[in-house]
Amino acid sequence: MDLKRQIDGIASKTLSKELKDLEMNNLVIRTQNNTMPVSVDYELTEFGKSLHSIIDTMGEWGIKYRKELWQATH
Repeated sequence: MDLKRQIDGIASKTLSKELKDLEMNNLVIRTQNNTMPVSVDYELTEFGKSLHSIIDTMGEWGIKYRKELWQATH
């Protein structure tokens, strides 16, 4: 639920599916805690962490593209 709160507008079903896909592809590790109520933690694997630079570069590109698009339309 903490993760869902951090991602604005995502449906629980969609988030659950995406997390399962990330786990299946060895990008995150899921750990179920024996607490009441049951809680689950997700952590990036080393493989998942290797994507940081790629994601940062894509984010920088997106910001640049939005600025250029805004300038072109205003």
